[in-house]
Amino acid sequence: MRPLHTVWKRASARLSRRADSEMRGLAVELTRALKKRLDAPVDVRELAEALCQEMSRRREDRPIQLRFERFPDEIEVTGLWMEFHDFDLVIVEERAETVQQLVILGHELWHMMAGHSHSHHHYAGAAAAAGALSDDPRWQEIALTVAARNGSHEADEAEAEDFGLHLASVFRSWVTGPRTKGPADPVGRAIQASLGYRGPQG
Repeated sequence: MRPLHTVWKRASARLSRRADSEMRGLAVELTRALKKRLDAPVDVRELAEALCQEMSRRREDRPIQLRFERFPDEIEVTGLWMEFHDFDLVIVEERAETVQQLVILGHELWHMMAGHSHSHHHYAGAAAAAGALSDDPRWQEIALTVAARNGSHEADEAEAEDFGLHLASVFRSWVTGPRTKGPADPVGRAIQASLGYRGPQG
C-alpha cells in the first residue's frame, strides 16, 4: 500500500492538471464567443460586462451583476463575489489598473464557476467590504456566501489566481483607455498586484 502522502500528492497533481485544462478550455470558449459580439479595442468595463454575460450563459443564464467600486483602504480586498438566491454579484476595485481589473474579474469568476463558495463562512475582510459597499440593506441578510482572497482555501485561491492571470493575458490586447499606459509588461504588473501590490492609492 502506498504511503498516504504519496497518494495525496498524485491526486492533487491530477486535480491540478484537470483544473488547468478546464481553465484553458473556458478561456478559449470565452474568446470565441466575444469575438462574435465585440470589436477590439474595447473599454475594459464593456469587456468585463460581456465576459459576465457569457459566464451567465454557461450557468443556465443565472444573472451576474458586475460593479466597479472603490474598496475601503483599510480592507485588503480588491475583488469580491457574493452569491444570492437568484443572482451573483461581482465587485472589482475601480482604482486598479486595466489589466489588474481583468485579473481580479477572472479570479472571482473562477471561484464562481468552480463552485468555490464556502457555505456558512463569512470572513472578516470580505464581510466588511460587502457591508461597506452594499447600498441595499437586504444584501446583509440574503447573501449566501462570500468568496474573497482572504477567505478561500489556499488551493482554491491558487486556481482562481491562475485563471485570472490567464484571462488577463488573453484579453489584455482588447482593452483601451488611459489606464493601459504603464509598464511595458502589463501582465507582470498584474502578477505584482496578485501578490499584494495595489499600486498608488487615491
